[in-house]
Amino acid sequence: MNTAATSLSVVIVHERFPPDYGGGGEYVVLETAKHLMARGHRVRVVTTGAPADNCHEGVSIRRLPISRYRFNLAWRAVAEEARDADLIHCFTNHGALPGARAGRALGKPVVLGVLALFGPVWQKVRGPVVGRAFQAFESLLMRQRVARRIFLSQASMAEAAGMGCPRDDDIVVPPGISLGDYQAAPDKHEIVFSGKLDPRKGTAVVLRVARELPQLPFRAVVWGDGFDAFSTAAPPNLRVERFTGRPGLARALSTARIFLFPSKAETFGLAVAEAMASGCAIVGSAPIDFEGERIDPDDPEDVHRGLLALWTDPERCTACGLGNIQRARVFDWHSHTLQLEDIYRAALAPKT
Repeated sequence: MNTAATSLSVVIVHERFPPDYGGGGEYVVLETAKHLMARGHRVRVVTTGAPADNCHEGVSIRRLPISRYRFNLAWRAVAEEARDADLIHCFTNHGALPGARAGRALGKPVVLGVLALFGPVWQKVRGPVVGRAFQAFESLLMRQRVARRIFLSQASMAEAAGMGCPRDDDIVVPPGISLGDYQAAPDKHEIVFSGKLDPRKGTAVVLRVARELPQLPFRAVVWGDGFDAFSTAAPPNLRVERFTGRPGLARALSTARIFLFPSKAETFGLAVAEAMASGCAIVGSAPIDFEGERIDPDDPEDVHRGLLALWTDPERCTACGLGNIQRARVFDWHSHTLQLEDIYRAALAPKT
């Protein structure tokens, strides 16, 4: 049923789209499309992949058979899809340039969703030369002429301002999570980490603290290149599993007493929000409000301290988990979509 005041036609531009998966960004883009459609809007996604795979969970897709890096140059394909659309909603990283360029060519408003923005942390995880190149690319994306920029957290918006790219009309719209999928099991007995196997996520710290605390049970639900190497390096008290989808992650989180997330940089921290909804205390660094221990991800001793502080105080750990269930309720897709509608209509309003 169409509950939106006026149906809009929206072209969404992102480098990947499920079932192609690289991280939480794909989940955010998919849910954005689905919830806009549930509100009666017409949505079409432009992304990369096999052209024959043109629909996923009811979302119409145009996939271009090119790499996600070459997708930066695919503005003509985006413009072709957006010719009759009301606006373009593109996302960083590799959807921002083609989305913004297509909008300029068509004279249509473009909204930019910022899914990744890590600034100087790139030099820590990629080295000084490659890291500076990544920083320069992010700066280029933040300087694109778009009607509005949407950030997932205040910290991410502050990062853009710190790059010398502030805008008075920037807005923070936290993503939702599938709240009904997450719940706390009666027996919460382990420490869980989940993330991509990437140095930015703090995987080396996870291995180190698991080795240093052999008396504690750890579990890692991970994806990406290097799974075998990570599994081989894991000590006996760290159980390593492949990420198979958010339902599987929800089952793992349900039995987690603590969710460990020593990420060096995040725009939000989707897995942290999901862990909060599952009744976990958090030991982490994500830029959202949680109950638990906020740690320095570059200091393994601080991570060690934070884990022990909660694990050895079961009453506090339980209280943090219950508090996080309440805090997680703000991460609601319906609220997120209503805010997007307001942003879209403001972008489409005649300029006075």
